[in-house]
Amino acid sequence: MSRTPRKLAVAIALTWLLHSNADATENGLISYPVGVNTVLNGVLPPPGDTQFYNYTLYYNANKFAGAGGQSLIPGFHLNTFADAPRVVHTWGATFGPFTVSSGAIVPFVYLHASTPAGTGNRTALGDVILEPWLIGYANPSHTFFAFFATDVAVPSGAYAPNRITNTGLNTYALMPYLSTTWFPTAATEISTTTLVEINSPNAATHYHSGAVATLDYLFGYSINRKVQVGVQGYFLKQFTDDTVNGVSVPGGGFRGQAVAIGPQIRYMWSQAAGIVVKYQHEFAVRNRPQGDKLWMEISFPL
Repeated sequence: MSRTPRKLAVAIALTWLLHSNADATENGLISYPVGVNTVLNGVLPPPGDTQFYNYTLYYNANKFAGAGGQSLIPGFHLNTFADAPRVVHTWGATFGPFTVSSGAIVPFVYLHASTPAGTGNRTALGDVILEPWLIGYANPSHTFFAFFATDVAVPSGAYAPNRITNTGLNTYALMPYLSTTWFPTAATEISTTTLVEINSPNAATHYHSGAVATLDYLFGYSINRKVQVGVQGYFLKQFTDDTVNGVSVPGGGFRGQAVAIGPQIRYMWSQAAGIVVKYQHEFAVRNRPQGDKLWMEISFPL
């Protein structure tokens, strides 16, 4: 990389750090917590029931990858702890094999970032995600489940344009997605969530993050009725440019990408209640932080 484009790329990355969020920020990162959906993705509560979910994430990154995968920011370090309660209610009315559900996710985020521009720490509310409708389907044999939804992230998190760390993005995000779960055998689960995120411009900085596609996946095998082990992870690819005042960011639009994989174990203490622990290692990262994620997820009916 020549000296001038490299300086520009570093400046862009430092701009990202001044508006950073656990999984929601400028320069191609997103509101959707990529990697979260690897557990019975397509399954919603039965009609009339309400389900509680809690997602806890620890993320550590010591590299901000550039367009060629190289380390872009000397001394970069990002440490994130997030906890996000979620409630989903399925309404009583059904439409043949289809159901309608609604939900909301309220994240709380701790961030620590170290950069050449300084060090920042912040603990605050993140951007709330509203789920006004989730259209669910299950086949008669209950070997395939799916739902389609369009979530909306709203700018409710703490944000100031000149801070090193922010827990909010200061934009709206539209997130249509399809989640599926297939049981090819009684002991085998294949689950996916395919999502596209489209963000509004940030009114404070005039930065507009490009559109991003993600895929969360799981290949799971149940050892018995309570314990499942699996391999899971995600793919992330930005497919439109970041822009500032309508002009694409130089050097390819600062398009982000990432791949992650890791093990997962699930323990169910009842048919609708359980706990999941999983690890995700990131690689093939471009124009994003690169690190490791450790998740704990719990769910039970209310």
